[in-house]
Amino acid sequence: MPFSGFTQHSNDWINFNQSYYKISVARDGLYRITYNDLQAANFPVNSVDPRLIKLYHRGKEQAILVQGEADAVFNSTDFIEFFGKRNDGTLDKNLYKPANSQPHPYYNLYSDTTAYFLTYSLIPPAGKRMQSFSEVNVLNLPKENVHTEERLTVLSEDYSSGYSFGPELVLQNTFFDQGEGWFSKPLQPQQFADFTIDLLKNGVPTEGTPRLEMLLVGRDAYPHSAEVQVGGIASALRTVATVDFFGFETPVITADLDWSDFTADGKTTIRITAGSTFNNRFQFSTAYVKVIFPQSFNASGVTEKIFRLAPN
Repeated sequence: MPFSGFTQHSNDWINFNQSYYKISVARDGLYRITYNDLQAANFPVNSVDPRLIKLYHRGKEQAILVQGEADAVFNSTDFIEFFGKRNDGTLDKNLYKPANSQPHPYYNLYSDTTAYFLTYSLIPPAGKRMQSFSEVNVLNLPKENVHTEERLTVLSEDYSSGYSFGPELVLQNTFFDQGEGWFSKPLQPQQFADFTIDLLKNGVPTEGTPRLEMLLVGRDAYPHSAEVQVGGIASALRTVATVDFFGFETPVITADLDWSDFTADGKTTIRITAGSTFNNRFQFSTAYVKVIFPQSFNASGVTEKIFRLAPN
């Protein structure tokens, strides 16, 4: 008789003779853990060799910075820094059959909070550390003029149960299916929704053209028709794309934008309009809207920034 089975994620990273301290992260960014933070969590900061401190996320050790660890003592002015990322849909794909039915990986079905685990050992090896790099530009490589900026808006107002079948389309599979997840509220025929994307500043027109990317999600088993318009102000929009799709499909729409689609204060309006069909019943949602453009390295006036550089 044939048997089928599955494998679970390995827990080899866990040493049951060690203590682990859970750090919850709900936003991408650099995090600092101070001496006082460790003391408040009852971490034995005064008796641990800081070189043996380690951090784990999703079963993998993360590179961290431990300031002042060279003397093997965690002093009151020392600290730990790491780059933490919020929970996204990376692990959710295993819930879908097939896995590529997952509409996108930007949003988690259950929580935006993920966990990092801080631990320490009493014997080597030392923990994984961030590496410092410095090099003289002896080859006279030209400086980079721009980086690629991404302004992403993920919609999560309304839950779609996805693909349905059978009489009256009320039957569903127990696993996650095509078109299932959190998206915008659905549009009925002739309805539209506007999305305002901001912080579109410091663009460099000589380095390329802005681009739009958005994902739509069908919400019933009928034909769908959508029109995408953009513009600096809602009263002066132009059509950049149209798409026809069916059922619970999840088409990705891409289109080039004009720099004139951005206002002087760095905003643009993206409008998605539902067309009409013979049965006038169909509906669909928007999953995310992304605007990508070449941007200078001017980071004045912002409190946080990610620079995306082309490999060179």
